[in-house]
Amino acid sequence: MNQLEKARQTIDQIDAEMASLYERRMDAVKEVLAYKKENGLPVFDETREQAVIDKNSVRIQNPEYQEFYKDFLKKLMNNSKDYQRTLLSQHVIAYAGVQGAFSQIAAARLFPNDQKLNFKNFEEVFKAVVDKRAEWGVIPFENTNSGLVGEVLDALLEYPVYIQEVYDLKVEQCLLGIPGATLKDVEWVYSKDQALMQSRNFLKQLSVQTISYPNTAMAAQYVASQNDKTKAAIGAKENAQLYGLEILASQIEAHTENTTRFLVIGLQPKTSGNRSSVLLTVQHTSGSLAKIIEVIARHHINMESIQSRPIKGRPFEYFFFVEMDGDAAQVQACIEDMKENCESIKSLGTYSLGGQ
Repeated sequence: MNQLEKARQTIDQIDAEMASLYERRMDAVKEVLAYKKENGLPVFDETREQAVIDKNSVRIQNPEYQEFYKDFLKKLMNNSKDYQRTLLSQHVIAYAGVQGAFSQIAAARLFPNDQKLNFKNFEEVFKAVVDKRAEWGVIPFENTNSGLVGEVLDALLEYPVYIQEVYDLKVEQCLLGIPGATLKDVEWVYSKDQALMQSRNFLKQLSVQTISYPNTAMAAQYVASQNDKTKAAIGAKENAQLYGLEILASQIEAHTENTTRFLVIGLQPKTSGNRSSVLLTVQHTSGSLAKIIEVIARHHINMESIQSRPIKGRPFEYFFFVEMDGDAAQVQACIEDMKENCESIKSLGTYSLGGQ
């Protein structure tokens, strides 16, 4: 055995001991987290963390190693915090809006027994999942009448998340007003821009002014607070009971089969299901996109849809969202062949289409 082999054998033995000690340490971390959770304490305690680093650094006898050991301890502490946040996020579901929003309704149907956290907008839901304040996020992605939600597509490109499941929710839009109001009283209608778009034919007949709101439930909440007969909101019928409103008209969407597709997002890619999707940019040369489509066809994969979206900060340049039917292995082989003609490509995973 030469010098290199002897040194590596020593390292292997130490690594085995460290693995055992690491498990013991993380078991203790679980106990710490249980106490913190019971007593409402935060995961990060800056004073305690610095004390641990200072106390343990002086135990290093060789001064050459001290700064490196401090760095090791900091990484170990970050690893511990990450693990604690992962445990805390389990069975926590993030959605955008307040109670009564379609996202909240979808989240309740998908995860009836889990804790729900609401956020002001879609991007905050993405951040909650990335920061491990929630295990999953429920996000509206596409509607049969108004199309894709562009800001969600942007966030899928920006944040390191993956699609876990797709859930289709049949949406019935209602016009909601304060008690005693009639359709003739309404002059202003508040709702999410997609809901206003879905109900545009009905609103045109009413000859009203429309105001876009972050989501449908917040619009209903606002109308209830104003106690003004001239103001109404578009939203789910559940909002009438939640906020003390009356349904002035129901099924006001342009098409009665109005359905919104929701995504469940998480941090780990799924590899089982009947649908896969990717986000990609192509080389700015003639035929680049056509080559991508040819690759999909060559792998005998059905391309369910392809949609373009402007790239932020790059005027008149676009990225593409591609949905494909096929198993994970088949799609992964296809993605590998796509790379030759892509500037960038992000797989969003292989997942299942849910019901209504």
